[in-house]
Amino acid sequence: MRRILSNWLQPRIEALGLEIGAANLKCVELSGTPPALKAFAMRPTPPGAVQGGNILEPGALAAEIREMLAEMRTRKRYVVAGLSNLAVITRILQVPKMTEKELEEAIQWEAERYIPFPIDEVVLDFAPLTPPEEVPDGEQLDVVIAAARHEIIAQLVETLKEASLEPVVLDIKPFAGLRSIAAQLAPNQDGHAPVSIYLEIGAESSTLVLLRGQRLLMHRNIGISGQDFTEAIARAFNLDMPTAETTKLEYGLVTIPTEDEEALLDFDAERERYNPARMYDAIRPVLVDLTTELRRSLEFFRVQAGDIEIEQGFITGGGSKLRGLPGLLSEALGLQLTPIDPWASITVDERQFDPNHLRAIGPEFTVPVGLALRGVDPLD
Repeated sequence: MRRILSNWLQPRIEALGLEIGAANLKCVELSGTPPALKAFAMRPTPPGAVQGGNILEPGALAAEIREMLAEMRTRKRYVVAGLSNLAVITRILQVPKMTEKELEEAIQWEAERYIPFPIDEVVLDFAPLTPPEEVPDGEQLDVVIAAARHEIIAQLVETLKEASLEPVVLDIKPFAGLRSIAAQLAPNQDGHAPVSIYLEIGAESSTLVLLRGQRLLMHRNIGISGQDFTEAIARAFNLDMPTAETTKLEYGLVTIPTEDEEALLDFDAERERYNPARMYDAIRPVLVDLTTELRRSLEFFRVQAGDIEIEQGFITGGGSKLRGLPGLLSEALGLQLTPIDPWASITVDERQFDPNHLRAIGPEFTVPVGLALRGVDPLD
């Protein structure tokens, strides 16, 4: 899936990984083989600068990115950037076996059936999920396509250039995040490729990916995100959004604690105001919606993919930091969802970087680490 939304840019090596989110900007610099962490930074996205996958305030965003790069003290100016889930349409198509050159023409015609915009208004890319030469004659070739409107691409590229960066690849966030767990997805010594799900709960949207080994089977965006939990808390306690976000991380809990657990809590005035029962009442409707959507998505996967058994699950994204959420979703789905540690996929000098801090921010950095991993790979 390396080509997705990248073949129109001239590839280079040693590029930064940059995720521009609605809540935060995150950048990672890796270098060498094996990849080693050189620098990272996270800063709040300027209010209102990014909404619904659109960049509304490119000047303010570019200025914040420049300050972040200065904080990192990096000299690199090539960048692999992630496109918002809300800005990209992805589909898996089946076409007759053909060469990649023939695919380039055929995909243009096939994509018109699945892209809800005129084909001349989008940037379109594709990648065969199996090399065409490995597909037996007479069988279908699975191809993933990705499309984003020209104006979305132009907004992002212009913002990056205003921030003195040179984009070499625009990548899809969940596909980037999967690079952080590539080793856990790979077939074992017996050649068995595990069936896995990858769940990212972001600020504005969530995404669920089904894989067999490292091969994409299905991908679905879910319209419930960390922001929905924050908004529920803001309404319940009459808070502004920044305060509600802080309150969510400090006091949020997806279950009501038992009496023994509650006795262990340090109930100061603030904790009394945001007691677990009130907090749970505030976020419960969002929890119900999220678990319902995830169950529907998994059922859709099972219907479409046939009789498959999901063997392992992974969860990440800033929204997954809500206390107790990975465990609750694991129980609701009947599948253990393991939080991802993106730093485990790279070399980290613990004399330079605090491992406890890295562990705390890990859920937010799965995608930017994946983008940075692509930045130190040969980019084709």
